[in-house]
Amino acid sequence: MSATPSPPVELSLTQARSVAVAAAFPPGDRADVPSVLEHLHAVQLDSISVLARAHQLTLATRIPHTTTRDVDAALNSASPPAAFIYPAHALSLVPLTDWPLWAFRRRHTRTRPRYPDPGQRAALITRIRADGPLPLRSLRTEQPTTTGWGWGPTKTALEFMVWAGDLTCTRYTSGQRLFDLPERCIPHPLLGDSLDDDTCQIRLLEHAATTLGLGTADDYADYLRIRPATAKRLLPRTALAPVAVEGWGSAWAHASTLAGPVAAPPREPVFLSPFDNLIWHRPRVQRLFGFTQVFEAYKPASRREHGYYVCPLLVDGRLIARADLTSTPTGLTIHQASFETHAGPDGIDHFASACRTLATTTGTDSTTVDAGAADPHTTAALRTALR
Repeated sequence: MSATPSPPVELSLTQARSVAVAAAFPPGDRADVPSVLEHLHAVQLDSISVLARAHQLTLATRIPHTTTRDVDAALNSASPPAAFIYPAHALSLVPLTDWPLWAFRRRHTRTRPRYPDPGQRAALITRIRADGPLPLRSLRTEQPTTTGWGWGPTKTALEFMVWAGDLTCTRYTSGQRLFDLPERCIPHPLLGDSLDDDTCQIRLLEHAATTLGLGTADDYADYLRIRPATAKRLLPRTALAPVAVEGWGSAWAHASTLAGPVAAPPREPVFLSPFDNLIWHRPRVQRLFGFTQVFEAYKPASRREHGYYVCPLLVDGRLIARADLTSTPTGLTIHQASFETHAGPDGIDHFASACRTLATTTGTDSTTVDAGAADPHTTAALRTALR
């Protein structure tokens, strides 16, 4: 007779938040950029730079006393490179050791209609093999498109060749990715697509659990940008354990996550990039924190509720506020700020503390609060707290 399965561990919502925050910001100092990458497995990239680049913020918030400039210096000086750029979630920095696990996506890309024909692929590879790593501007043969959203034939071919593993990017020049041959960037033992699709995705689901702490099948599917049905099918084959979370229903977590006391480590208040791993999946953010996460940069200004580049404020395992922020050499500017109802009497002080940390991270030492950033009382209180 088979043993009766043990009932899943039951977690309150408070415990689930603690697990999630502890996983996203593991206790103990992370010494360097490569170690943070190895923990997160994917750090999202984005071109908006009014505050800093998305990857700079995500990495710097996890390494004490690190600036955005330090982050890029570490990425650009590492030999071999610390990461390759790949559409793991969205376009992301991915540690080199994970190259074999994305074989399933490389194979799928080669079946897509927009994957370039053999002649176009061969021409681009021949050029890069002869001339070394090159940016798009050096490889483009047609007139550039007039908008950032338009993909001309060369950009389309290059992107699909990166997704297929024919090319890879590990370095930048003047803000542009350099396209290179994988065999010149990825250590030889890691090259190849020998792992089958299920094995790739099972191991990636386990990686995702180390960063999420716990999640539903839908949360894991979003993290890896795979089908929810695939996540549901494969999760029982992983090393993860089923858990029951208050208000969620079924979820999954690493058994090691649940082995010790379920409590978030203490940490200083911090503003999260809108592309931070903790807040990628908006339904999960709502379930965990009761916080509506939106990104409004691509909306017309008249339709924005919270601002252009809005960063949530994480304090003691809760999201208690948000701010529309920019940074220039003259200082950090708060254009708009709002607080959740549970922010508490210390919310202003936590906000000011996070501003000071963010100003240092982005390479400045002053913070300005725009007139009308919040109601007059809150604006005045912020200015006082930031003196």
